[in-house]
Amino acid sequence: MALTAAQPVNADASQCAVVDTNQMPWTPTVHKGVSMKVLERVLDPRKGRETALFKLEPGATLPREVLDERQEIFVLEGSYSDENGTYSQHTWIWNPPGYAQTISTKDGCEFYAKRRVPIYKDDAKRERKVVDAKAAKWLEFPHRGADVLHLHKDPNGLETGRIGHVHTNRKIPSHNHSIGEETFVIEGCLSDEYASYGKGVWFRMPCGVPHAPFTGDVRCKMLIREGDLVW
Repeated sequence: MALTAAQPVNADASQCAVVDTNQMPWTPTVHKGVSMKVLERVLDPRKGRETALFKLEPGATLPREVLDERQEIFVLEGSYSDENGTYSQHTWIWNPPGYAQTISTKDGCEFYAKRRVPIYKDDAKRERKVVDAKAAKWLEFPHRGADVLHLHKDPNGLETGRIGHVHTNRKIPSHNHSIGEETFVIEGCLSDEYASYGKGVWFRMPCGVPHAPFTGDVRCKMLIREGDLVW
């Protein structure tokens, strides 16, 4: 499922983007029992990236692939398998370029997947990483009214990835993301001065765009990525 010469989707990273995946139909792929929803696709040899949701029916298998791009996986539902194991709901996986994989599922699954053309020459040398968010130790950030699970911080100091779980009735001070931010809502709802983002909504805030997020009577759990909007 490598990046190919398909149509670009939300490809201008200087613009805000909001996608409610609940309102999108699943699009069948050429692989039996596999469908997808594309949230973002940038076709470029240096800054190419694709963000998508995938659904695999029980027993589905994708052909073996050696990754050209680096890849992140977050299991939303069911169980996801490759040569190295089977991963349950809310497991996050980072695969380096050159990683060989055969994705499959016994009982069916849905997962978030991001591919990115390597930013650094040493991306292929980095170790694969797996984090089970249900078993990992979270950190408390009371000044932000949230619990945080750090997933990834690249050694070059630019990119970060984390899961934030914001408490109810919290207001986060207005801020702008100098290196850009994209968010996928896993549970609950987050709002700001522009919109409300419920479960299944993916949104991208470009570099320098301010917002002041807040929660209501339910907590919000989000997969958050920063940094690879800087090109």
